[in-house]
Amino acid sequence: MKKFYTLFAAIAVTASASAEAFVSPGNGTTYTLADLSQVEACGVRSVDGAWVLDSTFTISEGDVLKIQNNEVVKFNDKIQINVNGTLDCQPADTALITGVEGTTPKGFRMYSDNAVALLKNTRMEYVGITMGAANGYVQAENCTFDSYNGSQASGACMNFSKTSTGANSFKACTFSNSAGAAIGNGANTPIGIKIYNCEFLANNYKNANRPQINLTSAGTEDVEIVGNNIIGGGSNLTKVGGIAVSNMLGLAHSNTVTIKDNLVTKNRYGITMTGGVNMVIVDNQIVDNTYEPNANNGGSAISLYDTNGLGKAYIRGNLMDTNLWGITIIGKPEVNAGKVEDPNAEDYNPGDNVFKNNGNNGVLYDLYNNGTSTVYAQGNTWNVDEQTAEKIETVITHKADNESLGEVIYMPAKTPTAITDVTVENVVKAVKSIVNGQLVIEKDGVKYNAAGQVIK
Repeated sequence: MKKFYTLFAAIAVTASASAEAFVSPGNGTTYTLADLSQVEACGVRSVDGAWVLDSTFTISEGDVLKIQNNEVVKFNDKIQINVNGTLDCQPADTALITGVEGTTPKGFRMYSDNAVALLKNTRMEYVGITMGAANGYVQAENCTFDSYNGSQASGACMNFSKTSTGANSFKACTFSNSAGAAIGNGANTPIGIKIYNCEFLANNYKNANRPQINLTSAGTEDVEIVGNNIIGGGSNLTKVGGIAVSNMLGLAHSNTVTIKDNLVTKNRYGITMTGGVNMVIVDNQIVDNTYEPNANNGGSAISLYDTNGLGKAYIRGNLMDTNLWGITIIGKPEVNAGKVEDPNAEDYNPGDNVFKNNGNNGVLYDLYNNGTSTVYAQGNTWNVDEQTAEKIETVITHKADNESLGEVIYMPAKTPTAITDVTVENVVKAVKSIVNGQLVIEKDGVKYNAAGQVIK
């Protein structure tokens, strides 16, 4: 009782200083919603087993707002809670943060340089988080962010409005049906972030011209987007891309953006790079990103745009299947999509990209170099029946087609060889058919007989 009385007294003193809104004293206190419900200025009340938030209040830097196990928190109309200390929502089981039915709540605004959000096992509906912390971060694991309504000025469900550290991370989270991008930041606020094993499902339901993951990258903090599924809304969301990373203001950068092991499908485009970005694009499946109505405006599996020659892209082991374009290049970025001439060279890249069914208006476009730089793209499997220079040339646009364009060096291509690992598992994974009474196995666009030999 004595401990509770002390806490209540501290709250009461601060509240009396502001009759309109509660601001915590910043003395290291942890506040639960039960604590805050004792302070009229907070506007926290218990309704049918849930905490309803009726007023804006502020948790100051140094203090903690703790949401506890199995609590249900409901924001009322236009309510935004300022947490400049720590938002601690890590229940052992679950917690739900949502809106009162029929309202348009905002969510959390975190604008202290040291603000921290720790989220785990939490479901957030309709509300978002705007993070403006230079030294703080957000760490979320096993959380769901659903149906963000876009009511905060930032637009993204999880938005970073200030350059921040590389401690930001999202692991095994789901972002679905957001009004804007799922995760985003401003053109002048590059961040470091790790996004691992998350699901992004039909975000940007307002169908604005922005992707599901929309990041500015520069400075020294790395970006890692690994093992995620980025699934668009198909023909319902024709302006929404998959992943976009940019440095449109030409900010200094020594960091690396790694995009690896992702499935990117049913978006307007797959992956884009704009400006000076050091990008590594490896082992992704970029499939069926064909929902841009005008092929001149998008639809690439991978698009690289850099007019100043400050961007670099290393591209290896990606499947690019059924997009309006395979790889498109504008400007003069440095592109290495396969460089096999010297296995000991620092820029050695085996290629191993597979191009299938990428094209529009009846024409196949595996790689379109609409820039001026020489592009290396060796060691790849192209969408032709024989991996010869004559046939590969038909699916590449470059200097040979227009003297003003840069050259694409694509030979040697990857030469199909016999399958040496004809195991039950690998046969099951391959596409099988019977032709003229014989088993035919198709793997990576190449046909083999039952003995593992290439069928030409």
